[in-house]
Amino acid sequence: MEIKQIAEAWKVDEPKYKELGGVVSVFLKTIITECEILPEISFRPKELLSIVKKIKKKRREKGREKYSYNDLNDKLGVRIICAFQEEMDVIDVFLHKYFDIKKVERKKENLDIKTLDYISNHYDALIKPSVKHFSKHHKLKDLVFEIQVRTLNQHAWANSAHSLSYKQEAEIPPSLMRKVYRLLSLYEIADDEFSAVNKALVEHPDNSVYKMLKKLESKIYKYAQIDYDRETSLYTLRVLLGYLTSQEIQTAFQEIEAFIKINEEKILRIFSENKERYFEIPLLTQPEIFLVWFSLERFPYSIIDNWVEDFDNDELEQIKTLWGNLID
Repeated sequence: MEIKQIAEAWKVDEPKYKELGGVVSVFLKTIITECEILPEISFRPKELLSIVKKIKKKRREKGREKYSYNDLNDKLGVRIICAFQEEMDVIDVFLHKYFDIKKVERKKENLDIKTLDYISNHYDALIKPSVKHFSKHHKLKDLVFEIQVRTLNQHAWANSAHSLSYKQEAEIPPSLMRKVYRLLSLYEIADDEFSAVNKALVEHPDNSVYKMLKKLESKIYKYAQIDYDRETSLYTLRVLLGYLTSQEIQTAFQEIEAFIKINEEKILRIFSENKERYFEIPLLTQPEIFLVWFSLERFPYSIIDNWVEDFDNDELEQIKTLWGNLID
């Protein structure tokens, strides 16, 4: 295709890819929380100028007859940015479950030790009409698009590197090359250390507040499908755990996840029915709500007898009403 033909083709295709991006983005934001994570999700159709430049570049690399407009699989880019490296594996399973994955490029696996580049997972994907959310978008089923999965640190490196001539084809003096390698290594080390510190904090025997928070935050992602205020949670959990005896705290750690699973239908209903009222019930959007409900069922007086000293009693009554069948 010549440039004029590419432009004409993109004029027809761009609205389809914009629609596809919206459909995929809404699906991901709604369903990926079933994995008990809350990554950042965005999408962007490629600009015409970028399409022309990429085709020209690929033709230089592969030969004029070996690359065309129809070979371009990233006319739409969907980006998923997660907190920790281990979440990338969770997302990988999720994507293979809900999308028709045509190709996967895990850049970390294929990256030469002497190559400077950001590390992320790239997927060439199609929507599956068999998935309920996509069934009414049958006209979009043949549009291949790209999904990029990165950590926050990988994303930071990718953004920073855009302003640096770090690619191998650039002629960089060895002294400057060393500086860029050092910079890239800091981002990779940061990813490793974030994961290691998070694991250490969760496993630390004396850090019950953080341990409980990390146990419950995935549940608020799953059921409320919203982020939460961490400072509020740390304060509230510290106070709530202070109401409980050592034995009650141990029981909570051992049994709260099973409690949530047993009551999942009720929990789903509560969040669904009150989604438009989150601003009226802020506690419903915080992970500690599960500890409140668990405690009210298992050791209610530990909560009820102390609550008014630190919190609004009307809020407790509201939370009790939502849960139902609790002691007065």
